Amino acid sequence: RPHSATTPGLASRGKMGAVLSVCGNVSTALVLLSSDALCSLVQTASHCLVDLVDFICGSGKNTVRKKIAWHEQRYSNAPIYANDKPSKGASLGDLDVEKTMAQSKFPIAPEKLIQRAKEVLASEFGTGAGFDGTCLADDFQFVAPIVGPLSKREFMQAFGSFKLRDAVPDLADNSWFQVDPLEPNRVWFFSRATGTHTGPLMAIAATGKRIEMPPQAQSMLFNEKGECYTLTVGYCMDKRIGNTEGVGGVFGIVKAVGKALPFPEAKRLYTPSQRYEAFERVAKAGEPLGFGPGAQRRS
Repeated sequence: RPHSATTPGLASRGKMGAVLSVCGNVSTALVLLSSDALCSLVQTASHCLVDLVDFICGSGKNTVRKKIAWHEQRYSNAPIYANDKPSKGASLGDLDVEKTMAQSKFPIAPEKLIQRAKEVLASEFGTGAGFDGTCLADDFQFVAPIVGPLSKREFMQAFGSFKLRDAVPDLADNSWFQVDPLEPNRVWFFSRATGTHTGPLMAIAATGKRIEMPPQAQSMLFNEKGECYTLTVGYCMDKRIGNTEGVGGVFGIVKAVGKALPFPEAKRLYTPSQRYEAFERVAKAGEPLGFGPGAQRRS
């Protein structure tokens, strides 16, 4: 009968396809791992040479592999949970925010701290016209996913030179704010910034392109005088949103206008390594054999 005649053929072709898939994933994984090993050897040799030059010349301070220490946490609250007796094995850890915040020894109330954060943001972190940077503490640090820590002087020179308001006059941060109940001197602000590039930006002529940033988690840490001593920005929360491929901060704005800076970190949030791709392919090779989370289970 036609059904019985064709079923073995289909099964045979299915097995052959599975075998080819396994062979393809294993062989490409070996190619990727070999290339990664070679690149790692070259990278290790170059790092050794760079370290030797730095040792001789005293260079390299606060560069990628030799960052200065960032500030340690200064204030903290112990968590108090909404459910005093969570069920056994519960992992939600739902905070009672009001009771947790009530323990705070930080002298500035949450509402005033949020207002202070908004003032710092409105002043373009002290770099805007008519501001002198006194909103930032002398020991200020700027800490982004790639850049930093930068000192107050380094940050103000760099950020002030961008002239974002001139480049993107309609720039809207679209932010909302909350004091961290576990770190009561930190204000978190989440943003989904938008704008249009109609002025010069870092020597980039106006493109008229729309800027749509991904949601970003950002924060300011304040001392007892209401000065911001740490600013964290550019931490993307969903790379699918916007037109920067998950790149945040100024890197993301430059990416959105089509002039991404010439290194991988400024082109997209996540560029998988050859080693990661190799291990991914090894996992895919195991799926037809019944291994791994993506394997089809026989009933």
